[in-house]
Amino acid sequence: MTSFFSKIKRQSAGDITKAIMGLGNPGTMYANNRHNFGFMVIDHIAEARQLRFRSGGKSYLWCEDSVSQNGDSIAICLSKPLTYMNKSGVAAGQLLRNCNLPPEKMLVIYDDIDLPLGRIRLRKDGSAGGHNGIKSITDYLQTQNFPRLRLGIGPQDDGVPAEDFVLDDFTKSERNIVDKVLDLGAKIVMEYLSSDLDSMMNKYNTIDLREIKTGDA
Repeated sequence: MTSFFSKIKRQSAGDITKAIMGLGNPGTMYANNRHNFGFMVIDHIAEARQLRFRSGGKSYLWCEDSVSQNGDSIAICLSKPLTYMNKSGVAAGQLLRNCNLPPEKMLVIYDDIDLPLGRIRLRKDGSAGGHNGIKSITDYLQTQNFPRLRLGIGPQDDGVPAEDFVLDDFTKSERNIVDKVLDLGAKIVMEYLSSDLDSMMNKYNTIDLREIKTGDA
């Protein structure tokens, strides 16, 4: 990942053109939960870019960056709600107001129990699909028209309720694939800033990181 990010030059920050929000629950007790996969991607990018989060009020943390891609300077905002998953819409609404952006300019990253770990799905819009964080955002914004990156965390363990499974930490045996997903998620976010979403969907939605050796993604 170091070589990938070294190709992306930082510029002076300007008006925010796109926002990236990773979903999860705040607090160290949730940090490694499957439900915090969205947070993990945001943290992964911020660490690689040496960014520091600051308060966006009571509802979210955020950091601003500006990158140069294809000769253009693109100002972005990375954010993590402080509202807990079920009230993510409050944070999303406040973020969009503060950045003066419409919903379609906000990419939301979150876990998906219906996808196996190692698979991702980019979508332009759509229903919540049973995810409480996305439901909160669609209810609060009164629209489904925002892009999202779904990160598989399945399959669900036999006999374990979904609400317990998502709040369990990733296991040691899963960490290798988790790390691959974090690298790929960060790459997708940076490519999303200047690429067509349709072409990205065709490129990434068929990838299965369970079948890819480290360094090949």
